[in-house]
Amino acid sequence: MGQLLSSHPVATDRRRVLGRVLLIVALVSALLLVLMFVIDLGGAQYALIFAAFPLLLAAPASAVLLRKARVPEVIELYDGGIAHVLGGTRRSWTWEQVRAIDVAERGEHSYTGSDLDCAIRFDDGQLLHFSGLTQDSRVIVGALGRHCAAAAREPVRKAYKARAVAILGGITLVGGGVATWAFFTVPHTADGGDQFGLAMLAVACVVPAVISLILLISVLVTGRR
Repeated sequence: MGQLLSSHPVATDRRRVLGRVLLIVALVSALLLVLMFVIDLGGAQYALIFAAFPLLLAAPASAVLLRKARVPEVIELYDGGIAHVLGGTRRSWTWEQVRAIDVAERGEHSYTGSDLDCAIRFDDGQLLHFSGLTQDSRVIVGALGRHCAAAAREPVRKAYKARAVAILGGITLVGGGVATWAFFTVPHTADGGDQFGLAMLAVACVVPAVISLILLISVLVTGRR
């Protein structure tokens, strides 16, 4: 690999803070869902099902962010290649092993503070992803441009895209299916709390189904992860 030219640690502070905030949101949402089953407000308690929306989004996001924030991550540049160190695991590749590069600009005023997103695919099939959270990330992109001019410039995160399509498609189908069942069950239910609860369930399931459908279309059209 040659001489070490530079080391680029990944900032974990933002991940940790955002992860904790999302964890609190997830816990509060879960508590509200539990209350829906233990209190009786004449059917009005079913409105608490709307807490499922932030729970579905915040819980997995907080888990990913907090897990990544606990493990130190560094990208190293050498004369002959690039290395990625995550905790006690180290991976390294020569410049000749770079097969494709995918660089996206998010704009200088991104609220996440991360204005760059880059993924690299190597000849062994492995991917290396980094963003503006990596110190001097543009230095890494510049090195890729100098040493890997022959590498393809194309979307390389097909696995992420397939995973996003599967998750969003599942949410759309489940939410739409439950909403359809509740909607057609309401007319055959006696007036009162049960009917109100079914109506709330239908509305509550339509919202995430529509949102996930919009996101699914966005993923498929843009070809991004």
